[in-house]
Amino acid sequence: MRGAAAGGQRLARLMLAVSAVFLVAGFVHLRADFPNGSPWADWAKMTDEGWYGSAAIQHFVMGRWYLPGSFNPAVAMPVWPAMLGGWFTMTGVSMLWARVLTMLVYAASLWLLYAVVRRAAGGTVAALAVLMTAANPFCYAFDRLAVLEPVTVFWMMLALWLAGRTGARQYGRLVGLGVVICLLVLTKPTGIALVPAVLYMLWAGWGWPRRVVDWLGPMAVVVAVAAGLWLAYFVGVVRPHYLADYRLLFSINDYRVHLSILPRMAWVTLADGQWVQPVLFPVAVVVVLLSAVRLRGLCRTPLFGASVIAALCHLAYIGYHTNFQPRYYLVLAMPMAVVVALGLAAAWERRGGWGRFGLAVAMLATLVWMGARTLVYALHPEYSYLTAAQSIATVVRAEGGPQPLLLSDSGADITLFTGLPAIDEGYTTEGLDALLERYHPGWYAAWPGWEDAAIRQMGARYRLDEVARYRIFDDPKRQTLVLYKLSARRP
Repeated sequence: MRGAAAGGQRLARLMLAVSAVFLVAGFVHLRADFPNGSPWADWAKMTDEGWYGSAAIQHFVMGRWYLPGSFNPAVAMPVWPAMLGGWFTMTGVSMLWARVLTMLVYAASLWLLYAVVRRAAGGTVAALAVLMTAANPFCYAFDRLAVLEPVTVFWMMLALWLAGRTGARQYGRLVGLGVVICLLVLTKPTGIALVPAVLYMLWAGWGWPRRVVDWLGPMAVVVAVAAGLWLAYFVGVVRPHYLADYRLLFSINDYRVHLSILPRMAWVTLADGQWVQPVLFPVAVVVVLLSAVRLRGLCRTPLFGASVIAALCHLAYIGYHTNFQPRYYLVLAMPMAVVVALGLAAAWERRGGWGRFGLAVAMLATLVWMGARTLVYALHPEYSYLTAAQSIATVVRAEGGPQPLLLSDSGADITLFTGLPAIDEGYTTEGLDALLERYHPGWYAAWPGWEDAAIRQMGARYRLDEVARYRIFDDPKRQTLVLYKLSARRP
């Protein structure tokens, strides 16, 4: 037995060491493009890093975090801009440092993943869950972007970690958990779909008490703190000053699945889960099904139930809103790793020599496949977006006068790369004409084919002279960014 324990410890250390290699690889070439040739056609790589950190970016570059009439997502999602603003105070504004912060958040999430799984199933299983995440090319691609999803994952993992260590009478921790849940929802509103998993983890950690009197009071403390803080923010800040911006944000993705297509959308939602990992995600689904038949012991592990609930609720949210962007599935990566790792551990206990050998070979083959793809992305960086942003900044600064201003859907990304002031034209509270009248931009960077309507609308007010054309990424709908110089038409 001692030999087996020592072997398990050595295996765990080896897996953690390999995980560290993949994590370090994520810090290299941080200004590079999102990997071309990947199966994930997600437009976040063109806009979202700038959009959702725009309040912090604008504060340092333009002297104010809020731009009236423009897109101000920080009104509804203030946590990441606040984190980014504090970070920029030390580092300065740049895409490199924004992504470094995201990677540090990702590293913290991996540590929390290890901590929660180790408490539930031991160090070897925990190390396997970490390795499945760190070696995953999907996580490599999206956790390097300075977007909201990696931060959402961090708050989710922190909430699960804290919930597993909070007793029914530990009111200080209950209050702390309520604060974390509020931060989760204020990071991204979709975080509300993860709250049931956190509350389940809390309840299961108390031994699944059946009497309402045993869990209602402590649970109410958590919910009251989270809801109270969110309501205080909404009533004290949003409603009196920024309600139009708040409504704009929620109108952008205001899609609802119709009952007539609900089965088909449910299938699409589940099928797209293979974006996370085309082998491990189906395995996770099988493990969940087996937990109700043959691996029933899994259901007695609070973390397993919490991970399943987190995945199901988040998938339900995605399917209900019928917005199938690959980055939304990043939240599933760690719950998936938990389910697979715990499922493999349970199957390992039930299997004999050949069964265990088969499981080990299959797991090793999957890890090698994932790791090889991740290393291909890491060792072949491309810099088309950075090169285009720097060229745009050079042209605009050379010809744009003392205070040049760029208008672009990807403007905030370009600002992150170069420091060039920019405003977004994709979403406005007052309309594009009012935005142009307010800010008088001299330059416009657009994705033709996608923004043709905006180009035509601007043509009524400005003459658009093409200055440069840049080939970026491999997306079939957005792969060319065109820089126009704007000249006001005479009445």
